[in-house]
Amino acid sequence: MASAQSTEILALQAAVAGRYSIERELGRGGMGIVLLARDVALDRLVAIKLLPPALAADRAHRARFLQEARTAAALSHPNIVPIHSVEEHGEFVFFVMAFVDGETLRQRVERAGPMTARQGMRLAQEVAWALSYAHDRGVVHRDVKPDNIMLETGSDRALVADFGIAQPANAGGHAGEAAVVGTARYMSPEQASGEPVDARSDLYSLGATCFYALTGRAPFEARTVPAILMKQVAEPAPPLQSLRPDIPPRVAVLIDRCLAKSPAERPQTGDEVVAAAGAARGRDLRAPPLVRSFVRNAEITTMVLLAAGATGISVQVTETGITSVNIGPGIIGLALLVQLVLVARRLLRDGYAFADIRAALLAEAQIQAEEAEIARRGRMMRRLQNLWHRLWAGRLGRTFFRVAGLGLQRPEHTALPSGEPTEFVLQRAAVDAYESLTATQRSGASAAPAVIDMLAHRAERLRQQGETGSALEDTVGALERVRLSLLALQAGEDAARDLTRDLEKAREIGERVDAELDGR
Repeated sequence: MASAQSTEILALQAAVAGRYSIERELGRGGMGIVLLARDVALDRLVAIKLLPPALAADRAHRARFLQEARTAAALSHPNIVPIHSVEEHGEFVFFVMAFVDGETLRQRVERAGPMTARQGMRLAQEVAWALSYAHDRGVVHRDVKPDNIMLETGSDRALVADFGIAQPANAGGHAGEAAVVGTARYMSPEQASGEPVDARSDLYSLGATCFYALTGRAPFEARTVPAILMKQVAEPAPPLQSLRPDIPPRVAVLIDRCLAKSPAERPQTGDEVVAAAGAARGRDLRAPPLVRSFVRNAEITTMVLLAAGATGISVQVTETGITSVNIGPGIIGLALLVQLVLVARRLLRDGYAFADIRAALLAEAQIQAEEAEIARRGRMMRRLQNLWHRLWAGRLGRTFFRVAGLGLQRPEHTALPSGEPTEFVLQRAAVDAYESLTATQRSGASAAPAVIDMLAHRAERLRQQGETGSALEDTVGALERVRLSLLALQAGEDAARDLTRDLEKAREIGERVDAELDGR
């Protein structure tokens, strides 16, 4: 929840009480303050980007912010952070977007160092998909940079965020606006010169962003912004391999092309970058843990069984005349095969199919082929290494899964419930605020705990009956206002009268909700 010291955020919370419940500030820049919040009606986490009040007071900035937020809200793509709504509440102007659980590309590189070539090409491919989609709809981002690319936790999916200075490709500049808009280290030469930009400008910025992802630094560095802009316009970008000699030539060529000074020498569309990045990246699949377990077990089992078949049964005659039969490899192979069957049945029970395993096997084959090429292994070794992939990805694997699944019934999985409802998060926060008051303050607000508890349980009953409209908004909003009054009292403000008023309104709302629920 917003801290008592953040009066700006507390004022916004009071304005949106019942619709959104603000958790904390995520970050801020010159064009906005980003907040983590809960959507009360849908009970989900969202991010709110608030236009700073000083800019919101300016009519031109306010109109531009709203227009460009609506432009971005029209975009719907798996690699673009979706915008749910654009709203005005008095002096506050903001848009609400999906909350991405992850980190920015800049944070990733600072934390883990430069990316590998394969990771960099996946990044280039996914961001180019998003940009191509926007360009096809006449929208140029104009601020592609590491801070505006989110990497989702778990999947590492790249999502392009903050179309805050995006505009239609054929739109003119805004009245009174400076010609150069964007981030100096990643903007194209034509953007740095204040000239009109098109899709190819975004592709230059994508090249500069991937250069950073692969090297840990931007193509051009200088002490001042004008000096960086001068380099963007006049100096050729350093070849990628001059900083990362280990990068494959196909990867380096793509990034160097994107960083060409002339737009005509760059890739002309995002789709062209997608195709080139895909070819340089090769097959890449991060299979789920259970699928990877099957792939590893299949490789080991195949090699052991092949070794057992090649060596056959060895007979040894000792001095005592006793003959011993070496069946160890066969027993080990059989044990591994049984374990493989158990893993396969677990996969089938969890809803996986042979196609999922086949995709993971082919991805592993691609990775091993690349490793063999770098290690300069002979043709015979490569064929032997790829034998197990071909066996399990083909008819043998399909038959194996069919047999392993005999008599297996897949249980029906019920959907897991969502996270804790907003009203209970607010209830805890309000109780914490009450308990933080002095003894004298608590005696004057002794009715607050009962009212807080009443509101939380009324909201719970409404949600159980499928209510997401005004009754739920009013109830959660009343709870939010009680919490804010307690925070103001905790901060030493003269808010006792406000708290009394909010408690009275809360009781009225509770009685109205009771009547509505009883009527149902």
